[in-house]
Formats: sequence, C-alpha cells, structure tokens
Amino acid sequence: MTRIVILLAVWSACGGSVKPAATTSGGSGSATAGEPIIAKKVALSWGIEKQDQGGEVMSDIFLATTDETGKQVSHPLGRYKGTCTVITPAREMNAATGVACRTGATGTELHAVIERGEDVVILKLGIDEGVTADPMSRQEVTRVQVPLGTKIEASP
Repeated sequence: MTRIVILLAVWSACGGSVKPAATTSGGSGSATAGEPIIAKKVALSWGIEKQDQGGEVMSDIFLATTDETGKQVSHPLGRYKGTCTVITPAREMNAATGVACRTGATGTELHAVIERGEDVVILKLGIDEGVTADPMSRQEVTRVQVPLGTKIEASP
C-alpha cells in the first residue's frame, strides 16, 4: 500500500503525465531529435611489413582495428619467417580472418578468432603442406578487447 501512495505522489508532482522524447526519423531508436545514432563497430585488418634478416625473408605482422569513427589501432603480433599473405582460414578453425607465412611446404598461420563478442583472440598454428591442421594445437599470441556489444567485422 505504501508503494502505491509514493508512486501516486511522485506521479502527481510530475503533472500526471509523461512526455516521450522525440526520436530521429527512420527508426525506433531512443536518441532524441538531432542526436545521431552511432552503432559500435570494429573492422579487423592485417598489416604485413616484409623484412630482410640475414638473407632470410621475414615479415612483421600487425592486427589493425578500426572503429566506427575511423580511429585505427595497430597491435604488433611479432616477426614470422617466410612470405605472408592474408587468408581465409579453414572452416573448422572458427576464425574470422587469418594470415599465412610460408617458407616452402611449412610455415605459420595466425587466426583472428572472435570470442564472446568482446575479445579478438589471435592464435598461432604451425602448418605443413599435406597435413590437416588440428584447431586444438593453436597457441594464443594475444587478445584484443573491444567494447561489449560491438559488431566485429573482418576485412579480407
């Protein structure tokens, strides 16, 4: 009974009516008129810088994250042996995007795996031509956190 009395007192003090805020056209968003609705988004892409180390081809690999405002952050992942190219990892790897660094029939793959929608986990996998790789044999290189609720997209 006390709750009803308090609620009625508050409702009466406010004039007895509630006025909804104006929304932007074209949707049912909750932003008021004039405020743009900005969805959180992060695009993933790879940076590859070739290096010559004692006559061997090496590559420095970076994961670049670009948010909806255009701000880009580069995350260094290390130097890998061989010629590196962006790949689409095998389906069983459950990765959004990847990079393969090869020296002949062997090499290393880096996979960007989206975990719980808030972490991009970079995993490293040794590869041999003709051998099916086991997703469980990957090792974690690093994690990149993004704000919860952010849409994560991978650029090829």
